[in-house]
Amino acid sequence: DSVASFDFASLDAGAYHLPPITSGRGSARHGSPDQALTLTLDEGDCWLLPQPTGHLGIRLASPIAITHFSIEHAVMLTMNYQRDAPRSMILWGFLEGVSNIGRFRASPQLRGLSYSQPATEVTEACKKVNPDGFFVELAHVSYGPFDENNNRQTFPVYPDVHAAGLDFGIVVLEIRSNWGANSTCLYGFRVHGVRVEL
Repeated sequence: DSVASFDFASLDAGAYHLPPITSGRGSARHGSPDQALTLTLDEGDCWLLPQPTGHLGIRLASPIAITHFSIEHAVMLTMNYQRDAPRSMILWGFLEGVSNIGRFRASPQLRGLSYSQPATEVTEACKKVNPDGFFVELAHVSYGPFDENNNRQTFPVYPDVHAAGLDFGIVVLEIRSNWGANSTCLYGFRVHGVRVEL
């Protein structure tokens, strides 16, 4: 593993996808979202979304102050396979806990990060479990699949989020576009940070 950070979104670490906040639930023929939470990068061994957009909800192995996250695509030899890589993405964190929410509200520079929210069904599903929680935008990034020497790309969360010391147990990766294919393949999604002692 070339990134020397523990992956809190790994199945092996105890993370798992949350069907109520993950696209395509019940569509087993498209593979499990768990494929994106493993280290396997063999061609075709991905979570296949039957459309360009979607979202993957994850319960992390433990609550963490997220510092960065990584997206991976298999190294492909043809343009056709590169076109189904994700392109524009937003990482959302579901903010919970009195002290956590208090830190957020005490930081005026963070407030704009909760004005927009992920898809309605995602927000409503999490609100059913915790009505006081809400989503915070952690990063808006673009992945480029065309450099075979850089198929894993790592992105930081916004500096203000990191500085506030917010911690998250649930994240949602929203895929907003790909590189021109009718479907999207997500091979690897890794989340890194500092474990929070409860």
